[in-house]
Amino acid sequence: MEDYVHQTIGEEVRFIAGSYRIVEEGCLTHDGREFLYWMGIATVDNACCGNTGCRFLLIPGYIHSWKTKTNARGKPVSEVEPIVDQRQQAAIRTFLEACYPFAQINFAGKSYFA
Repeated sequence: MEDYVHQTIGEEVRFIAGSYRIVEEGCLTHDGREFLYWMGIATVDNACCGNTGCRFLLIPGYIHSWKTKTNARGKPVSEVEPIVDQRQQAAIRTFLEACYPFAQINFAGKSYFA
């Protein structure tokens, strides 16, 4: 089980080549288990090779508790189980591709929570 700190929807996060915003967060059920996801929109506008962007999804994991505590900064924290099984990831990826075509889909690994 890992603690997942919920991010602020709509807040801009800058990186060297641009920025992203989380525009949606939610829970979906697949194969009888509920998982947490969020969708972001990235804009690359500071790169030497030109401007671009993409829509992406991050799946922190299966939900064990939803926003049951807060961290030191007052942000809500949920307990999730990272989805590491590649068959489960493939099935969820297929499910999400039908809902969010053309989005990059990533699963948070243990290093994401460290």
